Amino acid sequence: MMISVKSRSKKLKDCEIRIKSDKTHALQDVLKQISKQNRDISIYRLRLTYKKDDKHIPIMEDSFFKSADSNLQLYVKDLGPQISWRLVFLIEYLGPILVHSLLYYFSSIEQIRDKLNYSSDNYDPNLNQIVFFLILGHYVKRELETLFLHRFTLATMPLFNVFKNSFHYWVLNGAIGLGYFGYGFLFSNNQLSWIYNAMGQINLSTLIGLFVLSETWNFYMHLQLRVYGDQQIAKGNTTKRVPINEGLFKYLVAPNYTFEVWSWIWFTIIFKFNIFALVFLLVSATQMYLWAIKKNKKYGTKRAFLIPFVF
Repeated sequence: MMISVKSRSKKLKDCEIRIKSDKTHALQDVLKQISKQNRDISIYRLRLTYKKDDKHIPIMEDSFFKSADSNLQLYVKDLGPQISWRLVFLIEYLGPILVHSLLYYFSSIEQIRDKLNYSSDNYDPNLNQIVFFLILGHYVKRELETLFLHRFTLATMPLFNVFKNSFHYWVLNGAIGLGYFGYGFLFSNNQLSWIYNAMGQINLSTLIGLFVLSETWNFYMHLQLRVYGDQQIAKGNTTKRVPINEGLFKYLVAPNYTFEVWSWIWFTIIFKFNIFALVFLLVSATQMYLWAIKKNKKYGTKRAFLIPFVF
């Protein structure tokens, strides 16, 4: 059975694809047929859709072709140059490692600090060392998770996204490194003492412990997601997202986001509420909150984002 495929991009031409009579065709096989008729363009650049109520609906599952007939009209679009999701994540997380390593090293050289007109009142080499290793540990963890733990539903994303996404890590997180030179501290030591006392006289060791605990729980949530994802694949579900209904996932829509945010809350307190850490925390938490809302909507749930039963 032959099915017509119309192009939605100037770089692609209209073509026809052959569907097996038993309709057991895989989406990837269909994309390969289209690719061969279009100068062997990468299948990862192709988005195959059908129209429903004048809207283009992406075809994501092999099962779509089981109900295909010769009257079906498909459409294909060139998404442009692509880059793998895994590589994007590796590039993103490499940014803070490189930027903070450079800024931390430069902050240890007195001549460079003098040239940058650093604030000697807020320059604290001992705190700098703690903050540097917390950030380094966080992003080395993220790199290792990307290499060995995470599984990505989609193989690629548009190449431009690597520049857009990297801004968050290379620039916003990298700017926290200006604190190594004494920049960005809003409160005096007396004001900070009052704030810490109001928090129950919490000390530095406790805050570091809470940061490490949050990082550990974040890793454990990622591990649970990977195990659950593997179980779904074993059941034949490779594309549809199904919510986990056990453990913390019963109370938090995305506990990996939850502990990520808590890590940056503890970090910001450790770094004396530095303005650059606060900005990064607010931007990150807002983005993860928006993702959490989408997950609740997708799953049809009303689970909390940060604190069970509260928010």
